[in-house]
Amino acid sequence: MVHKFVTKGTIEEKIDTIIEEKQKLSKALLASGGEQWITEYNNEKLMKIFALGGDI
Repeated sequence: MVHKFVTKGTIEEKIDTIIEEKQKLSKALLASGGEQWITEYNNEKLMKIFALGGDI
């Protein structure tokens, strides 16, 4: 059994958020057919997705 403890306002929280966002991006890319999906975004949206703390 594994317990995950992430304290608010710590580097661990930021790392956890980054991992979650990467997983969302990965699932979105794979579910929609790969690179074609990502080419539909403009530069501003791409920068937001790949920036730390970005969201889709």
